[in-house]
Amino acid sequence: MTRLSLAFMQGVTTAIVAFIFFCVIFPERVKNRPQFYASLGLIAAIILLDALAAIIPATGFKMFAYFAIAVLQVGAILILFMAAGGLTWRDLKGEMGNAYEVIRRGGEEKEIIIPLTGQQPKVKDDIPPPSRDEKIPLD
Repeated sequence: MTRLSLAFMQGVTTAIVAFIFFCVIFPERVKNRPQFYASLGLIAAIILLDALAAIIPATGFKMFAYFAIAVLQVGAILILFMAAGGLTWRDLKGEMGNAYEVIRRGGEEKEIIIPLTGQQPKVKDDIPPPSRDEKIPLD
Protein backbone atom coordinates (compact mmCIF):
# COMPACT_ATOMS: atom_id res chain seq x y z
CA MET A 1 0.00 0.00 0.00
CA THR A 2 1.35 3.36 -0.91
CA ARG A 3 1.23 6.40 1.28
CA LEU A 4 -0.81 8.18 -1.39
CA SER A 5 -3.63 5.63 -1.21
CA LEU A 6 -3.66 5.82 2.58
CA ALA A 7 -3.75 9.60 2.46
CA PHE A 8 -6.64 9.44 -0.01
CA MET A 9 -8.60 7.12 2.27
CA GLN A 10 -8.01 9.42 5.22
CA GLY A 11 -9.08 12.38 3.08
CA VAL A 12 -12.39 10.68 2.32
CA THR A 13 -12.91 10.02 6.02
CA THR A 14 -12.08 13.67 6.77
CA ALA A 15 -14.69 14.83 4.24
CA ILE A 16 -17.33 12.54 5.76
CA VAL A 17 -16.52 13.81 9.27
CA ALA A 18 -16.73 17.40 7.99
CA PHE A 19 -20.21 16.68 6.60
CA ILE A 20 -21.25 15.17 9.94
CA PHE A 21 -20.12 18.34 11.72
CA PHE A 22 -21.99 20.40 9.11
CA CYS A 23 -25.14 18.42 9.94
CA VAL A 24 -24.55 19.02 13.66
CA ILE A 25 -24.29 22.77 13.03
CA PHE A 26 -27.32 22.79 10.71
CA PRO A 27 -29.59 20.03 12.09
CA GLU A 28 -32.46 21.00 9.77
CA ARG A 29 -30.44 19.40 6.93
CA VAL A 30 -30.90 15.94 8.50
CA LYS A 31 -34.23 14.46 7.49
CA ASN A 32 -33.70 11.00 9.01
CA ARG A 33 -31.91 10.97 12.37
CA PRO A 34 -31.47 7.15 12.77
CA GLN A 35 -29.58 7.04 9.47
CA PHE A 36 -27.45 9.98 10.59
CA TYR A 37 -26.54 8.17 13.82
CA ALA A 38 -25.77 4.99 11.85
CA SER A 39 -23.29 6.93 9.72
CA LEU A 40 -21.75 8.33 12.91
CA GLY A 41 -21.25 4.73 14.10
CA LEU A 42 -19.63 3.78 10.78
CA ILE A 43 -17.22 6.68 11.06
CA ALA A 44 -16.31 5.63 14.61
CA ALA A 45 -15.62 2.11 13.30
CA ILE A 46 -13.46 3.55 10.51
CA ILE A 47 -11.38 5.57 12.97
CA LEU A 48 -10.90 2.57 15.29
CA LEU A 49 -10.00 0.24 12.40
CA ASP A 50 -7.50 2.78 11.07
CA ALA A 51 -5.89 3.02 14.51
CA LEU A 52 -5.66 -0.79 14.74
CA ALA A 53 -4.08 -0.95 11.28
CA ALA A 54 -1.44 1.54 12.42
CA ILE A 55 -0.68 -0.49 15.56
CA ILE A 56 -0.74 -4.06 14.20
CA PRO A 57 2.33 -4.64 12.00
CA ALA A 58 0.96 -7.62 9.98
CA THR A 59 0.62 -6.79 6.28
CA GLY A 60 -2.40 -9.06 5.91
CA PHE A 61 -4.29 -7.16 8.60
CA LYS A 62 -3.35 -3.84 7.00
CA MET A 63 -4.81 -5.04 3.68
CA PHE A 64 -7.96 -6.24 5.40
CA ALA A 65 -8.30 -2.94 7.26
CA TYR A 66 -7.83 -0.98 4.03
CA PHE A 67 -10.64 -2.93 2.33
CA ALA A 68 -12.92 -2.77 5.37
CA ILE A 69 -12.39 0.99 5.67
CA ALA A 70 -13.26 1.42 1.99
CA VAL A 71 -16.51 -0.53 2.44
CA LEU A 72 -17.38 1.41 5.59
CA GLN A 73 -16.69 4.71 3.83
CA VAL A 74 -19.00 3.81 0.95
CA GLY A 75 -21.66 2.78 3.47
CA ALA A 76 -21.26 6.02 5.43
CA ILE A 77 -21.54 8.12 2.27
CA LEU A 78 -24.69 6.29 1.16
CA ILE A 79 -26.30 6.53 4.60
CA LEU A 80 -25.46 10.23 4.95
CA PHE A 81 -26.87 10.83 1.47
CA MET A 82 -30.09 9.11 2.49
CA ALA A 83 -30.22 10.91 5.86
CA ALA A 84 -29.84 14.33 4.25
CA GLY A 85 -32.31 13.55 1.46
CA GLY A 86 -34.89 11.78 3.61
CA LEU A 87 -34.66 8.62 1.50
CA THR A 88 -35.22 5.00 2.48
CA TRP A 89 -33.29 2.06 1.04
CA ARG A 90 -36.25 1.33 -1.25
CA ASP A 91 -36.35 4.96 -2.46
CA LEU A 92 -32.61 4.94 -3.11
CA LYS A 93 -32.88 1.64 -4.99
CA GLY A 94 -35.68 3.06 -7.16
CA GLU A 95 -33.74 6.25 -7.86
CA MET A 96 -30.59 4.32 -8.74
CA GLY A 97 -32.55 1.97 -11.01
CA ASN A 98 -34.14 4.93 -12.74
CA ALA A 99 -30.73 6.59 -13.11
CA TYR A 100 -29.34 3.37 -14.59
CA GLU A 101 -32.13 3.28 -17.18
CA VAL A 102 -31.58 6.94 -18.08
CA ILE A 103 -27.83 6.39 -18.45
CA ARG A 104 -28.41 3.26 -20.52
CA ARG A 105 -30.90 4.95 -22.85
CA GLY A 106 -29.11 8.28 -22.89
CA GLY A 107 -32.06 10.50 -21.99
CA GLU A 108 -35.21 11.00 -19.96
CA GLU A 109 -37.68 10.24 -22.73
CA LYS A 110 -38.78 6.80 -23.86
CA GLU A 111 -37.37 5.46 -27.10
CA ILE A 112 -39.26 6.28 -30.28
CA ILE A 113 -38.98 3.54 -32.85
CA ILE A 114 -38.97 4.88 -36.39
CA PRO A 115 -40.11 2.34 -38.99
CA LEU A 116 -37.83 1.40 -41.87
CA THR A 117 -38.30 3.17 -45.20
CA GLY A 118 -41.51 2.12 -46.92
CA GLN A 119 -43.13 0.60 -43.83
CA GLN A 120 -46.24 2.13 -42.35
CA PRO A 121 -46.36 2.59 -38.60
CA LYS A 122 -49.04 0.67 -36.75
CA VAL A 123 -52.00 2.87 -35.88
CA LYS A 124 -53.15 2.68 -32.30
CA ASP A 125 -56.84 2.82 -31.66
CA ASP A 126 -57.82 5.98 -29.81
CA ILE A 127 -61.02 4.34 -28.60
CA PRO A 128 -61.11 4.22 -24.81
CA PRO A 129 -61.76 0.82 -23.21
CA PRO A 130 -65.41 0.16 -22.36
CA SER A 131 -66.59 0.85 -18.85
CA ARG A 132 -67.94 -1.95 -16.66
CA ASP A 133 -71.55 -0.85 -17.14
CA GLU A 134 -71.31 -0.73 -20.92
CA LYS A 135 -71.92 -4.01 -22.75
CA ILE A 136 -69.65 -4.96 -25.59
CA PRO A 137 -71.58 -5.82 -28.74
CA LEU A 138 -70.64 -9.18 -30.22
CA ASP A 139 -70.57 -9.36 -34.04
